[in-house]
Amino acid sequence: MHIKRIQVEEGFLDGLDLTLPPGLVTFIGARGTGKTSVIELIRFCLGVGGHTAETTSVSREHALSILESGQVTLTLQDGTKEITISRSATDDSPRITDIFTAPIIFSQTEIENIGLQSPGRLRIVDGFLNGREITKREEDAAISETRSLTAEMSKLRKEIEDIEMQRGELPSIEAQLAALKPSEDQLATMSDGMKQKTDALAAVSAELTSKEIGAKAVSTFMEAIVSMKNNLVAAAGYQHRLDPWPLAATDLIAPQREQLLLIEKNIQSSIAGLDAVYESTSALAAQTQKSKLPLEENARVLRREIDQLKEGSGAIVRQAQLLRTKKAQLDALKPMIDSRRERLANITAQREKALEKLETARQIRSKMREEVINDLNGEVGPRIRLVLERSAQYDRFATAITDALKGSGLKYNELALTLAREMSPRELMECVEKSDIEFIVRAVATSKDRALRIVSSLKEVDLGLLSTTLVDDDVAFQLLDGKDYKDIGDLSTGQRCTVILPIVLQHKNRLLIVDQPEDHIDNAFIADTLITAINSRSKDGQIIFTTHNANIPVLGESECVVEMGSDGRRGFVKSCASLNEQVTVDAITGVMEGGAAAFKARAKFYHLSAS
Repeated sequence: MHIKRIQVEEGFLDGLDLTLPPGLVTFIGARGTGKTSVIELIRFCLGVGGHTAETTSVSREHALSILESGQVTLTLQDGTKEITISRSATDDSPRITDIFTAPIIFSQTEIENIGLQSPGRLRIVDGFLNGREITKREEDAAISETRSLTAEMSKLRKEIEDIEMQRGELPSIEAQLAALKPSEDQLATMSDGMKQKTDALAAVSAELTSKEIGAKAVSTFMEAIVSMKNNLVAAAGYQHRLDPWPLAATDLIAPQREQLLLIEKNIQSSIAGLDAVYESTSALAAQTQKSKLPLEENARVLRREIDQLKEGSGAIVRQAQLLRTKKAQLDALKPMIDSRRERLANITAQREKALEKLETARQIRSKMREEVINDLNGEVGPRIRLVLERSAQYDRFATAITDALKGSGLKYNELALTLAREMSPRELMECVEKSDIEFIVRAVATSKDRALRIVSSLKEVDLGLLSTTLVDDDVAFQLLDGKDYKDIGDLSTGQRCTVILPIVLQHKNRLLIVDQPEDHIDNAFIADTLITAINSRSKDGQIIFTTHNANIPVLGESECVVEMGSDGRRGFVKSCASLNEQVTVDAITGVMEGGAAAFKARAKFYHLSAS
């Protein structure tokens, strides 16, 4: 794929209209003529961000200042297919006629500094990964599933905990019933009349208890209906977003729009169905409550009659009835808690599978990175070496732990780093869920009291988010200096560039755009390494360089040299021709060699020194 045409309307480069070939394309010209501006407009039009948030912001501001209120349009040639991308200064994103593979674009400062940060180095390596999008989709799906299941597990645990707390009253209730039993037995032996009434009251009480348990079940069911309806309502109501754009010539997504509208209707139908179920259940609840009234009145009459036979007996019977009703209600919670425990076990198993999918996706990516690094080392070694270290970037995980521990009273900064270094996100989550204090004590060499406080604090946060935090790989970029390899962080700016450029140029077929690659590197490196890498690329691909160094277009045998000029108000193309045309020779001689006289003087000097 290559950029076939660049068109700019308005702004500093108003009227720019360039047709470019595959291969090496070089932009030359004096400073301030718009070479870098062309690169930034290409980046803006294609929606390719910088390699850091800062460079992304700077790049966008540069493009908008050049474009003003105008528009830039690119035509890409991808095999036999032409793709048009346009973007105006007011567009949030590019307008495209087809999907395309984004080029690799480096500004001058990005080449110098990208290797200093772990994410930057990893991004360079990931640019070579095939199937990266598939792995990312699998990873995102596993993350979403893990977080959803973890949230449901947390909810179930809370429900189980609440039910267990309620059932914790059972021993006390049973003890009170045991204490009342002698008094009840005494009442039963007093007379035949007393026994008949106590037996009748027991039967009424049992029926009332059954009604109470049924009413509670109906109430719980109604709460579930309300929850389901709220979820559906949250998913509905998007129809206003599905309207076609009023200025669009044709509705490109008409079939998809119809499908979404059908889904919307189904959601509304489901909401109406839930309303009907809620209404009928509400009527059942009212009927259940109404059916309790005569039973309660009958129980009151029987208690008064029992109390008349023996003063104080009614209170004993009433207390026993209340205790038995409460006990029956708590006993009825046993199947409920068993059901939730079974559901929790099933969801836990599902989450284990989701976590395994997540780990597999990330392991596959790491394996792919290893293969890329082995290939790169074969191309750029032994002078340049790349070394992968798996799961070495734990700063993001440490930050997540720090945020989770805020307000805990713990000194969490150093603690978060230790936890992130010694435990994986999954291990930490499982320790918190199981309250495994001993594991944390051993892992981070802390006291049981502190480990308990850690667990208690983390139980209050989103463990699904914490457990899926990425602890990414790291890759070292090294340069052979004498007999030893030096890490890129210990190199000069020029040495860093001599490491990064050969790696980037291993993209043999992908569109590559670099602003002034020669800065901070010497001509020997350009001739020996940079030009060799350029010439080894496929001629069907395209490299676009802006440069002040004549060796790049000349030794790189540039297919097209574009000379930019400026009148101070506007930048424009002075010439656009192949390397061997006279206009290009004159441009390179005048702009890059200091003029014909200077070039001839150097040529004479080289001839004399050679002889």
